[in-house]
Amino acid sequence: MKKVSIVIPVHNCQSTIRRSLMSIHNQTFRDFEVILVDNNSTDDTMKIVNEFINDMEIKVFKCLQKGIVPTLNTGIKHATGEYIARQDGDDFWYEDKLEKQVNFLESNPEIGIVGTQIQLLDSEGQIQKQGTMGIEIKYPLVDNEIRYMMIHGENPLCHPSVLIRAKLFELVGGYEKVFPKAEDLHLWLKFFPHTKFANLPEVLVDYTQTFSPDYDARVPLLLSDMYFSLYKTAGLIEGEKEKRVWDWQRDPNFHGNIGGR
Repeated sequence: MKKVSIVIPVHNCQSTIRRSLMSIHNQTFRDFEVILVDNNSTDDTMKIVNEFINDMEIKVFKCLQKGIVPTLNTGIKHATGEYIARQDGDDFWYEDKLEKQVNFLESNPEIGIVGTQIQLLDSEGQIQKQGTMGIEIKYPLVDNEIRYMMIHGENPLCHPSVLIRAKLFELVGGYEKVFPKAEDLHLWLKFFPHTKFANLPEVLVDYTQTFSPDYDARVPLLLSDMYFSLYKTAGLIEGEKEKRVWDWQRDPNFHGNIGGR
C-alpha cells in the first residue's frame, strides 16, 4: 500500500494534463499512487495519460455519471493510501509539495488536512492577483483562523492543494452534490468536529482558475450559516457570527453569479 493516493478527476484536459502529470512525476516524495478517473473525456486526454503508465503507478477508472462529485467519489472509493491528495487536470505541483505536506502531517498528528499557498493562473496561464471573491488569495496557516473563515462562508483551503488523512472520509463520507460548486467547502465543514486544519506558508501549487456561468457566490454563505447553527447547537461554537458584507452583495444588479471555480 502506498502512503499517498493522488486523486485526479479528468474531463477533456488534453491541453493541460501532460503538465499536471509531469509535476507529479517530478515529486521528491515517491511513495504514491495516482488514482485517475475519466469522466467521459472525448479528446486525447486518456491517450496522453497512457504516456505515463510505465513511469508512475497510475490506476485508471471511469465514471460515467457526469460531474466532479461522482468522479471524485469514484477516486476516493479506489484510493488505498493513508493520505489522499487532490489534483485537477489543469493544475501544477511544485516538486517538494508532497514531501513537505507528508512531513508536516507526520509531525502534527492532530492535524487532519493541510493545504498550501497557491499561485493563481487564468486559463491562458497568466498570473492573477484576485480570487473568486474579488480579493487577493492568502490562506491562513493555523486552525482557529481557518475555522473562522469557513464558518463565515470563505474557503480557507485550496482544493487541489490539500493532503487529507484518509480516515476522515470514513468518518464523514465523501463529497456531496447538494451545494453546487462548493463541494470542497462542504467537505471541510463536515470535517469541522473531527480534526484540526492547517496550511503551509509556501506557494506549492499553480492553480488554474476557470470561470463558470452557473457559479453562485451565495452558496458558500448558505453553507456557513447552516453549519454555524448546527455546530452552535452542538456546543462546538460559541457566540454569534460576525456580520460581513462583500462588495458584490452591495450591487443592486447582483443575482448570485460572480464567476469562479
